[in-house]
Amino acid sequence: MSAFWVAGGIGAAEAYVESIPVPGAVPQPQASVLYYRDGRTILARVGATDHNDVPLSAISPDLRQAVLLAEDRDFYDHAGVSVRGVARAMVADVNGSHQGASTITQQYARNAFLSQRVTVDRKIQEMALAINLERQYSKDEILDRYLNTIYYGRGAYGIAAAANAYFGVTPDKLDFAQGAVLAAVIKDPWLYDPDHNAGQARRRWNWIFATARDAGVIDPAKVTYPPIRPAGSAIGGPLGLVVDQVERELGTHGITSQQLHTRGLRVVTTLDQAAQQSAMTSVKKTLTGQPAGLQAALVALNPSTGGVLAYYGGDRGSGYFDNASAMHPAASTFKPIVLAAALTKGIAYQSKWDGSSPRLFPDRGVPLRNHGNLQCPECTLQHAMVDSLNTPFYAVTAQIGPDKVRDMAVRLGIPDKYAGQKSMVDVKGDPAPGRTRGDISLGRYAVLPADLAGVYATLAGNGVRHERHFVQAVTGADGSGYTTPDKAAAVLDPKVAADVTTVLQSVVKEHGIVPGRPAAGKTGTQQYLDTLDNQDAWMAGYTPEMASVVWIGKAKPGPLRDAKNKPIEGDTMPSYLWRDFTETALRGEPVTPLPRAAHVGRLDAGDFGKTGPQAKSPDTVANLHAAAAGYEPVVHTEHSGKRLALTFDDGPSADTPAVLDLLAQYHVKATFCIVGENATWYPELVRRIVADGHRLCNHSMHHDDLGVISEAKSRADILEADAAIAAAVPGATVTYYRAPYGDFGPSAKAGGKLGHTPLGWVVDPDDWLLPGAGVIVSRIKQQLKPRAVVLVHDGGGDRRQTVEALRTLVPDLLADGWTFDFPETTVTGKPLPGPSPSASTPQPESSSVSPSPSGSPAPSGSVSPSASPSEAATSGSPEPSSTD
Repeated sequence: MSAFWVAGGIGAAEAYVESIPVPGAVPQPQASVLYYRDGRTILARVGATDHNDVPLSAISPDLRQAVLLAEDRDFYDHAGVSVRGVARAMVADVNGSHQGASTITQQYARNAFLSQRVTVDRKIQEMALAINLERQYSKDEILDRYLNTIYYGRGAYGIAAAANAYFGVTPDKLDFAQGAVLAAVIKDPWLYDPDHNAGQARRRWNWIFATARDAGVIDPAKVTYPPIRPAGSAIGGPLGLVVDQVERELGTHGITSQQLHTRGLRVVTTLDQAAQQSAMTSVKKTLTGQPAGLQAALVALNPSTGGVLAYYGGDRGSGYFDNASAMHPAASTFKPIVLAAALTKGIAYQSKWDGSSPRLFPDRGVPLRNHGNLQCPECTLQHAMVDSLNTPFYAVTAQIGPDKVRDMAVRLGIPDKYAGQKSMVDVKGDPAPGRTRGDISLGRYAVLPADLAGVYATLAGNGVRHERHFVQAVTGADGSGYTTPDKAAAVLDPKVAADVTTVLQSVVKEHGIVPGRPAAGKTGTQQYLDTLDNQDAWMAGYTPEMASVVWIGKAKPGPLRDAKNKPIEGDTMPSYLWRDFTETALRGEPVTPLPRAAHVGRLDAGDFGKTGPQAKSPDTVANLHAAAAGYEPVVHTEHSGKRLALTFDDGPSADTPAVLDLLAQYHVKATFCIVGENATWYPELVRRIVADGHRLCNHSMHHDDLGVISEAKSRADILEADAAIAAAVPGATVTYYRAPYGDFGPSAKAGGKLGHTPLGWVVDPDDWLLPGAGVIVSRIKQQLKPRAVVLVHDGGGDRRQTVEALRTLVPDLLADGWTFDFPETTVTGKPLPGPSPSASTPQPESSSVSPSPSGSPAPSGSVSPSASPSEAATSGSPEPSSTD
């Protein structure tokens, strides 16, 4: 500013203005060309293709009003230059933040005639040209030219093209609400396009609306946000989303969408043609023939530079949803970050941890299980990583602190904030809003695939993090532009990175997903709600030359099944895709070895041998919180003699039909402890349990969501579960109540008051630990004594080994003279609300305080034909959320 108005005096300034004449013609828009990293192979051409000038009289006054309010409210009062606006823009440019010229005349001068170099000289030229434009043309003529030369996004250059692209009308038909949408996109045609960023677009529209309302130029009751045409794809296919990313990155360097689409720029990207082609081909091959709705993302980075080598976010093209830049729970691909944090704290990867499943942790209200309930009581972190066990990594996180894991994630490449909100913390509705919990070790917090690729690139780069970018260099016809500098930072000890690589290399080898060269990686699977299905499946890995992440999922989270109706997990489809992509993308490249282990940390840092007895099974917490006096759980049968009461927990589930078939075969009556949530998933199985003459037991509504809670909360939970059972079998009697994990506390009293006898057990073979059918049979026989209540499970995981054990156990016990009975009752059971069950769904025998002489009859030893299987379940047996 001072160089213009002061340094040479008013006379010199005027002379300078006169030396900058207004060009005779506005240059026509020219397409820009994007190249692969070789600088020769064209990736895409980008340019405005829809342009038709119209006179100002053919542009609605409402549109003109909206643009003036958004861009230059004093347009008709100034002489073309806003002194304050120019000064503000120059200061911003010096600080590297960039702001556009503040008047419409200045914007028109810059967009129509000047280079895009952000310099003081150009700012002065822009101001001088704006003054001359105001002297040569009327305000209406300048506004006419401005509206016809602005780029509005969607390939629309000028207001006529924009009115059609967004609303399918001519510009004279635009009302104020529509005009405000177009006025909003002028500032940033990408950011404020409602199809690209609905929230930002609506916020800017609201600001224009409020400005108009406050100025009294509209009737707010008559202006509402308008319907908008969906954006078409200017560039189709997977490369369209690459172009979108390039456009957004250029914007951060002061090169606007208008300049990219109209100024004939030469943009050399970081993408490798072979890698990009491999990404597109591999994804297409993987998804072909698979169920509709499956979507994929793939991002590959150069660990030495941070440059994006390949990018796939979808196949619909520019402007469409981008899966590679969408939030998804990272699942077990987050475990290497936990390992890096542990190594930094002196915990060796060969240290030993308790990998039993399930395990209870003080900061977690429900037990944590490993995927498939795998057991590893004495487990190194390397073994835990290979088998993707949850309990050791949760224990590590509990020892070093969840915040330390989050800090490591940020250091390696996960942003500290997403959309202005702190990342990797609980949100409203979670147990600890604003805080990071131990579940970070399970990858429960959502991240972008592109950011996760950055984490793995940092590991591949021996702990040096490079800023992820798509553009190597950009130049304009006038020589303006920039070259992306290498922004690198050493964020992790190379020895720690080497140890993480060693562990992840063993994962790739053990799972057989080696892409023909040394590689390291990790799979991940995020469970879908409380089912056996998955909603996200990942593979993330690297070689010294390339780090890449693959995600498979759906637009709306839901069960992932392949063409054979098998669940998709990280070590299936994503792993194969990652392997094939890596092998093809690097074909012909020299093979580079991975670093050797540095063996950082102490071997004695693990918790193996230091955990309490309750870590083995959640059922052992029964002694932690005793029931109230007078409401102690019953543990004996109704009748005396050589009897036992067989009770099933955690169901019903997909394994319940096999259990019912077996019991029917031997005329055995049992008790089924029903989780209310499961009853809503399998109502037909609850009806069959009742129809077959078995008794019902309330096992809480959600089971795994409960720890020790107050009597009032217990009552509410029990009533909710009763209601779910009543919905499946109206009028049935729920005779018993079993507290989750046997930890009755105040809940036994609540159950008793609601008409359910608190139910315990004497025999517990720990069948949910998957010890094998033979072990289950042996444990039951060793613990069995007359009148014992026996605890087994028909839900809570894969119960096939329990069914197999019962196939041996039941006939053996019958042959040995045992009789099957129901547990005794201490509370009178009452039918649930609803009509009496029909003949096809009879209620269980009613319970009374005194045992009835006509209690459960002893079954005969004869074998009857097996009952026909019940209707196939439509959803898997639920388990608490876990990852592989």
